[in-house]
Amino acid sequence: MFIGITLEIEGGRDARIRFSETRDSGAHVRCAGSRECEHDLSPAQVTQLFSVIGVPYEGDALEAVRAVVAHQKARDLFDAIHDSGIVEFPGQESFSWTEAKTTELLELYLTGFTLSMLADHFRIATTRIVRHLSEVMWGDSDLVADSSKPRHQKTWAPQEIRFLITQMQVGRTPTEISALMGRDSLGIAFKLFDALPVPIPRSVLESYGIDLRREPLGDIPLDQPPF
Repeated sequence: MFIGITLEIEGGRDARIRFSETRDSGAHVRCAGSRECEHDLSPAQVTQLFSVIGVPYEGDALEAVRAVVAHQKARDLFDAIHDSGIVEFPGQESFSWTEAKTTELLELYLTGFTLSMLADHFRIATTRIVRHLSEVMWGDSDLVADSSKPRHQKTWAPQEIRFLITQMQVGRTPTEISALMGRDSLGIAFKLFDALPVPIPRSVLESYGIDLRREPLGDIPLDQPPF
């Protein structure tokens, strides 16, 4: 027996999750649509997965998925499967960041790729995208997920977003901002890249040989895109 969920993510793309329980109380997850991946989850991973999104789990994975649907947390489940680090992408354990891949990452980020789109492109978890962007752009390689923080995994208030903007503008890293807020550094980095157009330092662009446009755009109407 299995339960299938379909939801819409960025750009009108569909994501489909097929969640089936295994004999050892683990689960098999098959993702289709915008993602094409399969995951075998241990009982401990299943427990952790539902805990992350705040859904009660009492040993019945399918019953927990029904609660996910009832409480409209399908997108939370999708993100937790792919972004939490609990579940690994097939083959991503052998993935490593080379200079060429990092350059490609930065170039795609500059074109407007979202975190999900970058994860889809490189076939790795969004967590690894966030960690590498943070390390390259800010030299912050110590991002941690800390559930002891009072606002861990809680909805972000508008004033928190405004605070992030000011802290980013004065050059603080996610780890430094975390010391000032009740949130962990990994969650802060996620929100920075997810909600804000984080600028890439010029020194980083020059280091990876990424050229900024210097030619005039010409007579471009302000109500139309430049390209």
